[in-house]
Amino acid sequence: MNWRAAGCLVAGAVTFVAIGLIGMSLAFSDLDGCPSTLQWEERTYQAEGSPGPSPDLSALGAPGSPGEIGSTFVGLTTRQVYGPPGSSPSTRAADRPDRIVLTCGDGTYQAYRWTHSQATPATSASPSS
Repeated sequence: MNWRAAGCLVAGAVTFVAIGLIGMSLAFSDLDGCPSTLQWEERTYQAEGSPGPSPDLSALGAPGSPGEIGSTFVGLTTRQVYGPPGSSPSTRAADRPDRIVLTCGDGTYQAYRWTHSQATPATSASPSS
C-alpha cells in the first residue's frame, strides 16, 4: 500500500467535504424570515403587511382560525402553509385559497395574497420523444 497516495486521498476527501459544508452554511445562513414573493407550485403570492406572531388572516378579511393546508419549499427547507377557516389541502391550483399564511422559520407568520398570475412551465430547446 502506498501511504503517500492514501494520505493524499484522505486529505482531498476532507478538503472536499469542508468546502461543501462551508458553501452550504453560506447558502443557508439567511433562510430565516419570509420572502416578499412566494411561488407555491404554479401560483405566485405577494406578501401583505408585515410578519405577525400567529397565522392570522383577519387583516386580509378572513376572520377565524386558519387551517393547515400544506407546505412549500423555501430554499431547501419546508415551511407550513395555512389557509382561511374551512380550507383544505389540495394538489390543484384552482382549489387553493387566494389568501394564505406562511411560517417564516423565525417564529413569525407572513400573510400572502394570490396575484392571479401563474408560473409558466419551463420549455425545453429540444422536443422529447
